[in-house]
Amino acid sequence: MQYVYFAIILGFLLSASYFLYYYYVLGKNKQNITWIKSPVKKSLSLIVASYNEEDTINKKISNLMELDYDKNLMEFVFIDSGSTDKTPEIITNFIANNKDLKTVFIRENERKGKSHALNIAYPRASGEIKIISDSDAILKKDAISQIVQNFSDPKVGAACGKQILLNIGQSNVTQLEKKYRDFYEVLREGESKIDSNPIFHGELSAYRSELIDVLPENKSADDSRLANLIRFKGFRSVYDSEALFYEYAPTKWASRITQKVRRAQGLIRLFWDLRSGLFRNDLNGYGRIILPFEFCMHCIFPSLWILTLGVFFVGLFFFNIYLFALSLVLLAAVLLATKVKSGNSIISGINSGANLFLTFFSSQVILFYALLLWLSGRSLHKWKKVDDVRKEFKQNPAGS
Repeated sequence: MQYVYFAIILGFLLSASYFLYYYYVLGKNKQNITWIKSPVKKSLSLIVASYNEEDTINKKISNLMELDYDKNLMEFVFIDSGSTDKTPEIITNFIANNKDLKTVFIRENERKGKSHALNIAYPRASGEIKIISDSDAILKKDAISQIVQNFSDPKVGAACGKQILLNIGQSNVTQLEKKYRDFYEVLREGESKIDSNPIFHGELSAYRSELIDVLPENKSADDSRLANLIRFKGFRSVYDSEALFYEYAPTKWASRITQKVRRAQGLIRLFWDLRSGLFRNDLNGYGRIILPFEFCMHCIFPSLWILTLGVFFVGLFFFNIYLFALSLVLLAAVLLATKVKSGNSIISGINSGANLFLTFFSSQVILFYALLLWLSGRSLHKWKKVDDVRKEFKQNPAGS
């Protein structure tokens, strides 16, 4: 029984650490932004990497043309990584029909991963600010104007935008993603106000050109890696909740797991590589508070959670089979509650709490699995297309 007690105490301590950090950051969200954000005119390069994106690239190009930022200050950089469909042809036709625009088109013979593609694109891009936007993300008309304003502060070296999901109510999986995003956005905004946001959206992220380094090409999370390297140079990386982009969430569990595991492995590898910055006073709130928590949350806590659950259930099984069975019934009830919908406030609250638990639990399992893949030598740095997201993007209009 002592093992069960051990699991309960460890689980309580882990839960307390998450809650304390979350509510600390939540309190910071109520403050005004702690950096300067004002209208500014800067030349920029908007970089779009592609691989077999014929279903999305036309809509992406149309979206780029609708942006309200001065086109005389914009450069479009397309880099295609060995597509075998019509993506290169579509881009070539766009350039031929818009010779008044400043465009660069780079074609790789083979696909070597997004980081490799960006390492080629960055030197070819001439803007003061270099912006990355995925081909399946639609930017709000003023998104670029908003995100560039952050660079009016000379201490800001990187900025990223806010995701708006377009298919929240489509399935239990998309509802789960909304719960995850609600939690995620609290952390990103609060961490920015403390010091810096360490996790970026590749769908809309911007960087000062002179601060960009060559990225390691056998690792993913290139957007977040670059933001953190910039913070190590003494510049802030911030989250801008007014720079909006629209995107579809995966509608199926298999697609969500594919997407999340790859992203999780990239972040685990990133924070492991950044461990030299833990508790460094010269990195201020980022080094003393943010980086230690994110390191633990990605590299340590998931394994402890799995250990806690394993010890708890195994201990109950040998101590009291009836309590073991009851715990499984309670777990099944929580999972069932995620599917129950009602206008009743009590039932709605139970549903919300169950979804929050499932969101947290699934994220811990995904992080643990991603860690095992990395430790076993299986790198996921080559991005894998999520087909149901592309299907939604192709069939439905995106935001405005």
